Amino acid sequence: MGGLVLDIYVEYVFRVILRFFRARGSKSWPVVTARVTSANLRPGGFGCAVADVTYKYRWDGELYTGTDANPFVYTSSAKAYLENHPPSSEFPVRVKPGSPSEPVVRQDDLYRQAHGYRLATK
Repeated sequence: MGGLVLDIYVEYVFRVILRFFRARGSKSWPVVTARVTSANLRPGGFGCAVADVTYKYRWDGELYTGTDANPFVYTSSAKAYLENHPPSSEFPVRVKPGSPSEPVVRQDDLYRQAHGYRLATK
């Protein structure tokens, strides 16, 4: 049993580090508004729970899609996150200049949005 619990934390830490490196340098990227198309839970079996939020956004008139796979140690936390991102809801996404098909969802942007701050969008 102890090994299974360790698997949860190992996968969680790995996913958090991966998200950190993907988001590194994205704070100055332009912000667009994305619309959630689906929100699904991957419960932790032999790893951590993951909240998958699939979304679409427009950049220079073209439609793009992305998926934000957010890791959680507890399944209940992942469920609560998904309740805040139901289909058709909107949230900010950072778009990489010169490569708009590589969006980044920054947790600090989501926090600001949840607390009433408005981000300047393109």
